[in-house]
Amino acid sequence: MNWHSKQGCRGAVIQLIAVLRYETLFHFISYFFIISMNDIRAVFDIWNESIRAVVFWKDNNKDVVLAKQTEVMQGMRKGKILDMEAFTSTLNKVLDGFIRKLGGDFIDRVYVWVSHPEMIVNRIVEGKRIMTEEVWDADVEHLSRIVSEIALINNYEIIKIVPVAWIIDEQFREKDPIGLKCKKLELQADVFLIPKNFYNALMDIFDKKLGIEIADLIPNILAASEIVMDYDQKDLWTILIDIGKNQTSYVIYEDGFPLWYGTIGLGWENVTKDISIGMQVDIKEAEEIKKTTWVVVIDPSTKYETSLDMNFLTEIISARYEQIFDRINSHLKSLDKDGRLPWWILLLGGWSKIQHLEYFAKDMFKLAAFYGKDNVVNLWDISNNVQFLNVLGCYYRSQKYEWEWGRVNFPVNFGKIWTKIKDFFGNLF
Repeated sequence: MNWHSKQGCRGAVIQLIAVLRYETLFHFISYFFIISMNDIRAVFDIWNESIRAVVFWKDNNKDVVLAKQTEVMQGMRKGKILDMEAFTSTLNKVLDGFIRKLGGDFIDRVYVWVSHPEMIVNRIVEGKRIMTEEVWDADVEHLSRIVSEIALINNYEIIKIVPVAWIIDEQFREKDPIGLKCKKLELQADVFLIPKNFYNALMDIFDKKLGIEIADLIPNILAASEIVMDYDQKDLWTILIDIGKNQTSYVIYEDGFPLWYGTIGLGWENVTKDISIGMQVDIKEAEEIKKTTWVVVIDPSTKYETSLDMNFLTEIISARYEQIFDRINSHLKSLDKDGRLPWWILLLGGWSKIQHLEYFAKDMFKLAAFYGKDNVVNLWDISNNVQFLNVLGCYYRSQKYEWEWGRVNFPVNFGKIWTKIKDFFGNLF
């Protein structure tokens, strides 16, 4: 082998070593970078008035808020996306805010808290005979598949199927049936559905227009119940009521299990219209009246500095809340639980904070009523802000069922992060 051949081989070897070093270093740093990015979670609260979003980070198993952003909603009303461009622009404002606060574009996928006035929640029970000595994974998968098939409704999309309980031989309710001996196994599950056109529009906007994956869609009442209700409250019978702009959602718990979910297509926007009609004022002035007075029951000891007829105004406001609570009470009657099921009422949602609503609810339901609060995450100002409780619940649930229970597994999407790292090392070498 001549000198030039030796030099050529040596050069090839050096190049090979450089490539190996590059690939090894690239994958090494990529791996740890992706691991750290997996600790970052962006949660979006999409509802009709605004979009609230928070970026969370796990630092040595400690929850940290990296950034939060709120933008006034544009392009959506009453659960319908009326202007795709305006709606996308609102989401882009949130993402741009995160880029400024985080110093880079680190959001590759999001968890979305969703509420909708036309959301449907169905309770389905399906059973099968167990042909072996005990329940196997295959039995559970078989029943789960059957429920997902029979739960379909035309023009609706299933966003969540939540097992309530597994019933053993029509007698015992269990959270996990694997390994138990029985002759019959039944799955009792709640199926959450939203209109298909809204679901498709939401997925298209995030995927095609924003280039971001929706890791999970979490119904509002599921998220809320994760952090504002502890085990004792669920066990000792409680109703959680989440009052939104266009809808009110609620869940009734009994003996640690959700007895039933409900959605009512009424919210505080209806109160605004009532004030506008009753007080004969413009809708914007009615909104301002609602925000400044914000009272459902007159407190005799309070002096109200306004020229408005407060007695008449509170009659208008209380009539709408009475209608909402009456609907829930009617549901309790249909379950033969009115007046004696819950030990207390928990109120949630930005407009549950209207003055003295807890006393009004207590009078309506003949039960103790309180405002819901974060009992789990405890992140200071976020946890103390009722506007962000659903975001916190969504964040907590996304961790609980993806990592702890392993029921929901989404592949890591390297996306923009992978490309940036590769370009960086390409330029470096």
